[in-house]
Amino acid sequence: MNSGEAQIEKLIGQALAPYSERPDAEGVVRLTAALITSGQALHAQVSATPPGRRTERAHAALTEWSYFVDAGPTGRGDHAAWNHARVLARILRNMLATVEQQSSRVR
Repeated sequence: MNSGEAQIEKLIGQALAPYSERPDAEGVVRLTAALITSGQALHAQVSATPPGRRTERAHAALTEWSYFVDAGPTGRGDHAAWNHARVLARILRNMLATVEQQSSRVR
């Protein structure tokens, strides 16, 4: 795992922390922005894989990522924003696993 992947793992861990460890509203906004920034790079990597070589998990992650980034939080308030960050983190985790799986095949 490289340093970029380690940073993404850290962001995922922050977003999937227990509710009692949820950041304040501004922290959730920053976390969501960081997840999206990291996710766009991973999305590009996974998208570069020819469709016939993508796993079902990778295809689903690409589709879900585009939908949830475009849709934003469903609902208003801090709780909706926190749930949105958590959904992005779960999708990001799937994309990261796909990238790691692809890089282990290349070695």
